[in-house]
Order: sequence, then C-alpha cells, then structure tokens
Amino acid sequence: MKLTPGSIDELLAPYGPNVVALANAARRRILSLVPHAVERLRPGWGLIGYSAPKYFAFVVPVKDGVRIGFEWGVRLDDPAGLLEGNGSQVRFVAITRASQLRRRELARLISTAALVPHRAESR
Repeated sequence: MKLTPGSIDELLAPYGPNVVALANAARRRILSLVPHAVERLRPGWGLIGYSAPKYFAFVVPVKDGVRIGFEWGVRLDDPAGLLEGNGSQVRFVAITRASQLRRRELARLISTAALVPHRAESR
C-alpha cells in the first residue's frame, strides 16, 4: 500500500539527491518568476502545485529528474519545442539538469502559464 505524502519533503524523500535538488531548484524558479503564486502539496496527485490565483503549474519528481507541468499547456506558445505530452490539456517540460531551469524559453512558459485563462474563462 502506497502512503500519501503529508509534506513536500515526504513527497521527495524516496528520490535521490539529484532529483531532490532539481525539484527544489524548480520550485524556487517558479516562485521567482511568479512571486504571487501559492505553492501547495497536492498529495493525491503526487506533485507540488502552483496557483496564481488559479492552478497553473506543477513540479513532479520522476526517476531521473523532474517535470515542470502546465495545467493548460496546450494553450502555451512554444516556439522552442520544450513542451512534451499529447493529452488534451496538460503539457510538461522534462528537467534532468539544473542548467535547463535557466533557459529563457522555460521562464517565458512559466510566466505565461500563470496568465492563461481556464476553459470557462475563455468563452
């Protein structure tokens, strides 16, 4: 039986030091770009979510790094081709090295994602 994490530290605990460091660096990057964002553990989803004020992004640890995901990633302009995924809504950027967090294109995606309207708002 898999236990639901009660804190961000518990969410990250099963991962190696590289993944923990990348997750914490990704968290800092998002909050530096969207300082009014609220960070919250989303234990049922196994991720760290960000709202500004609506839910717009997440950081999820994976075996070899982290993914910075965007709730409405399908609506983001991505000329650099960073976004992955093929669902009807969510897209993500795979991060395996800290240097990737400094990419200007990633910063633009994060900043823009906080402003993307949700479906109900775009009607």
